[in-house]
Amino acid sequence: MYSERGPIEFRIQVIIEPDGSEFHAYCPALKGLHTCGDTKEEALRNARDAAIAYLHSSIKHGDPIPVGVTVPRRVKKTPSSLESRHIE
Repeated sequence: MYSERGPIEFRIQVIIEPDGSEFHAYCPALKGLHTCGDTKEEALRNARDAAIAYLHSSIKHGDPIPVGVTVPRRVKKTPSSLESRHIE
């Protein structure tokens, strides 16, 4: 069952290619996710929106997150990790 626990961050590779006078964008890790735009930026925005909808649907329905989608680990900054940084 789906329950909200706060935001989840994902990193997804988006490939953008020229397609006539437009640009085609797709995500290899998200099967079937293809979109386009008049500019590279628009194609990227459309791919981002589509990826968000895809992942929301996967989570809502209890489907696994596809391999190739990474969730970056959050590193807690502790006093010892801050002390180990060399600042000049």
